[in-house]
Amino acid sequence: MPRRAETGGLRISIYPWDIKNWRAALRMAGLPGYALLALLLGAMIQYADVTGVGGGPGHNSTASLVFVRGPLCVLALLLLLFQPRIARLRLMDARMLFLAFGALYLTSTLWSVQRLETLGKATEILLATLCFLQVCRSPNALQRVDALRQIILLTISLIALITVVGYLLRINAFIYLRPGLFTRTTAQSPFLSGNGLGYVSSALFLVVFAEWHARRIRSAPAAHQMIFALALFSVASSRTSFAILIASVLLVISRKFKVLAVCLATTLFVVIAVFRDRMLVFVQGQEASSDFATLSGRTVVWTAAMRQWHEHPWLGVGGGAGGKQVIKHIGRYSLEALSSLHNGFMEILTGLGAVGITFSVFILVLVTWRTFRTWKYYPQYSGIYVLIVHTWACTIMSTGIFGWMGYEMAFFLCIISNIDLLRRMPAPAYAPTFEPERHRPLVLVAD
Repeated sequence: MPRRAETGGLRISIYPWDIKNWRAALRMAGLPGYALLALLLGAMIQYADVTGVGGGPGHNSTASLVFVRGPLCVLALLLLLFQPRIARLRLMDARMLFLAFGALYLTSTLWSVQRLETLGKATEILLATLCFLQVCRSPNALQRVDALRQIILLTISLIALITVVGYLLRINAFIYLRPGLFTRTTAQSPFLSGNGLGYVSSALFLVVFAEWHARRIRSAPAAHQMIFALALFSVASSRTSFAILIASVLLVISRKFKVLAVCLATTLFVVIAVFRDRMLVFVQGQEASSDFATLSGRTVVWTAAMRQWHEHPWLGVGGGAGGKQVIKHIGRYSLEALSSLHNGFMEILTGLGAVGITFSVFILVLVTWRTFRTWKYYPQYSGIYVLIVHTWACTIMSTGIFGWMGYEMAFFLCIISNIDLLRRMPAPAYAPTFEPERHRPLVLVAD
């Protein structure tokens, strides 16, 4: 049986009102935890720019950049400067590769069509990476990475709860006139879209489910937290997140009960095949057929993105600027309110060109392979590894991990930090085929 190494003294909780858990996570993570919290709030708290072409929910106003995102980014930098030393890296560490991605993003400022925006987003990416590099230099690095993950979970849970409470109070800014799976209208906020609420709540549910499956949390607390996550999910407008939930739950089950997972997947396939037409009607709800067929306009902007890429094939138009340029020149008023291309691969293709997309896909595929390889021998970290499925889905259908700093990118940094640290440990005695770095024990800077 795989060993159950201690993963730290943090209690698993996604309740944003759990003050004790907030304090425990911040205390264990230290200054990098406060810096990451500042970056997350800066990335998520924004005010809509509803003036001019391209304005609408999700577009940062100048005021939010100057008074919210900018100061929080500076605060994160100052916090990290208190402990400027980081863990030693090796060439094929995933963290090294992601740091190189951040450097490429920053370099693209030189040819970006929106230099200030590219510079700001690159700075956030590099600062988030430094948060994890700093915690990885300590003897209890795995526990501190887990603390950073807990901070991410509590932050997004808080933002989601505020969004849903605003919706229940019938505040206009929190009501989205688009039907969801279960409601005629759905919840949104100036800082979280209806789709975003679905992604957030599905991530919360999956982490708790995986932790319960790994026996790191008892059944009763796990059930209550999963119900809380599903309550948030019930008023979201994201259909993609529903697919993420199903696929990820089956994946978690398959880690221990392969036969059960196959039976459930087969049953699901048969149900979909038999009731396909009825299910399509249910999923479409009251959405227009044209919008449903184009994935709410995604396929239209993706086609436009490919046209723009052909004009700047190698290095793109600058990190974080590709999607903005596509939408700005798309010529369809109904799509100009979009804040991104809703596809992280398209964002990186138009922003950093063929060079950027090749490097990014290599990182994602490598990390995915390492994740499933490590998951087998360290099941106690299931609550981190399960997010790799969420990462892929959000990158395909939303901005994901390569567009700019967000909670998805922070989750990805949790995954790669955990795996890098475990790869430096001696091979488990029960797993002779497991091949971490040979003759390389866990070596961290300890000044």
